[in-house]
Amino acid sequence: MSARWRAAAAAFVLGLVVGSIVWAPARWWALAVDGMTHGRVRLVHPQGSLWQGEAGLVVRGDGGTLVLPGGIAWRLGAVGAPHPGVTLDLTLRCCAAQAWRWHIGRADGAWLITSQPHRSTWDLAWLGSLGSPWNTLGLQGRLTLEVGALRWPVGTAATGAAAQPTGAWTAEVLDLSAAVSTVRPLGSYRLGGELDDAGPTLRLSTLSGDLHLEGAGGWQRGRFYFEGLAQATPQRLDALSNLLNLLGRRDGARAHLRFG
Repeated sequence: MSARWRAAAAAFVLGLVVGSIVWAPARWWALAVDGMTHGRVRLVHPQGSLWQGEAGLVVRGDGGTLVLPGGIAWRLGAVGAPHPGVTLDLTLRCCAAQAWRWHIGRADGAWLITSQPHRSTWDLAWLGSLGSPWNTLGLQGRLTLEVGALRWPVGTAATGAAAQPTGAWTAEVLDLSAAVSTVRPLGSYRLGGELDDAGPTLRLSTLSGDLHLEGAGGWQRGRFYFEGLAQATPQRLDALSNLLNLLGRRDGARAHLRFG
């Protein structure tokens, strides 16, 4: 084969590869998400392309399925110096006014996944779709989530502090109530956590209310765990007794919380 034909063949193959990527269908994302989450999270009815599209978002729990209202939309782009890479703008139509921007590229001698700060609001009633215990508790309220800038090194090129994941998040639930309790509201609560080399962490504290909640947890060896206490104020102990029984092992006015 002459050099001219080899060059033409190489150009043809390269064109096929580039064309496949440029015109890749949105269902590629669906296949990737399904594989990475072992079917727990699925993108359904994807439309568009790998670079710009939309899909429904389905989360499967142990006892049910949550369909996120409005689904999600995404847009991929490229950026140049000083930190060249790929950007992903992720839009949560149900819960956020602005897209959540992520960046994948090289910085500090390593490949990094980073994100910009983001704010979203979630309706806790949606948790009932996931089955027990959420459908029994019947939580009502809205959770406001604020995620700071996240930084996650990929690979082993970075060393020291540059190799450590960093980030923090906070969330507040104001005037939480539950279908199984006549006490309304139960209280207002704050959650928070950080991202480090051991994985995401979780802290729960009470801002106000007749049901005091506190605890801590996170992810350990790929599994979520949480331990804490729920305690009723003396004047509301009788009214909250059934709820405390549902939450965990009773100890007088308290219930021990343990998940995972």
